[in-house]
Amino acid sequence: MTRFECLDSYETEKLGSMLLGDKNSVNFVVEVIKIIDNEIILMLKDKSCHAVLMKDNINAVKLRELVGELIFGPMRVIRTFGQENILNVVHET
Repeated sequence: MTRFECLDSYETEKLGSMLLGDKNSVNFVVEVIKIIDNEIILMLKDKSCHAVLMKDNINAVKLRELVGELIFGPMRVIRTFGQENILNVVHET
């Protein structure tokens, strides 16, 4: 399980839904476009881009690393849950 701190509960909920795969375990997030301070811009499989505001740059970089493992590695997200600005991502390899 990996824990992230987002800016607020809205960002937590948004990120949690983006990290979950579909029923075939296909990732919705396909690329990290850019990190600007505490903002990370993610591209989804429909080619739309969405910004997520993290608490700080450290959490944004940690998220980029997790997304890289989802895209290129054997990792998959099983579920996400959070409260307020904390998102917990349960994953397996």
